[in-house]
Amino acid sequence: MAEKKSLIPRKALMRAWLIWETFPQTCYNYERMMGQVVAHMFAPIIKYFYKDNPEKQKEVMKREAEFFNVHIEFGACILGMAVAMEEQKAMGEDIPAEFITNIKTSLMGPLAGVGDTIWQGVVIPILLAICIDITRSGSGNVWGSIIYAVLIVGAAYGLSYANFMFGYRAGSEAIMDFLEKGTLNKILKGASVMGCMVMGGLIVNYVHCVCGIEIVSSTSTFNFQTNFFDTVMPNILALAATMGVYGLLKKRWSSIKIILLIIAVGVACGFTGILTF
Repeated sequence: MAEKKSLIPRKALMRAWLIWETFPQTCYNYERMMGQVVAHMFAPIIKYFYKDNPEKQKEVMKREAEFFNVHIEFGACILGMAVAMEEQKAMGEDIPAEFITNIKTSLMGPLAGVGDTIWQGVVIPILLAICIDITRSGSGNVWGSIIYAVLIVGAAYGLSYANFMFGYRAGSEAIMDFLEKGTLNKILKGASVMGCMVMGGLIVNYVHCVCGIEIVSSTSTFNFQTNFFDTVMPNILALAATMGVYGLLKKRWSSIKIILLIIAVGVACGFTGILTF
């Protein structure tokens, strides 16, 4: 197969990708969301499309500045694909401007969903759990935070670059084929299950809620935590506290209100002996 003709030097293409990954939310707003950084991304390469036609350049920049919102790393393939289609259009291919916009719009939802689920629900919690344990393993140990920062930044840039170049080389056909075969739904379902398992593990390790109520008789002492909760369902109080916070977030409580509520409940229950360390 003949190599695809390109108008864009590799250096300019790399700069465009770097702008997308580094500044995706610097101009974030509710009218265009990430649209302005997409236009910013095209700034280093637009001159190679229509070198002597400023009107065409303006047309592309206006089109690419329209509303756009996606997961940064997983959605990078959409931007690579958009660059490829704008390039082919500049070389005379019959690609309607509306088609480029519609492809971006149709893909940003699914890729935002799978990206948020895998990245925020699986990758970040697992990496945080590992690095927090490293930090807690010794007094003054800062390696956990350093390792996390290096790994998460490296993974973000690496994944974004791979997806961007995949979209640029493969184009919309490969991405649409990926979606139509149901691969996305399978990945999303698996990631959701994995995310629930990870969150369950984090609750057990990092949320502590211990009942301090005891019933004392002349012959024995019945401790609700050890003799009831730990026997029937260990860590049920930690799960209940976590789900309670989740419920308040679903009701649109602010994080400040929830923190204040936790402090108030903790002080009251600690003073009365309902909860203990």
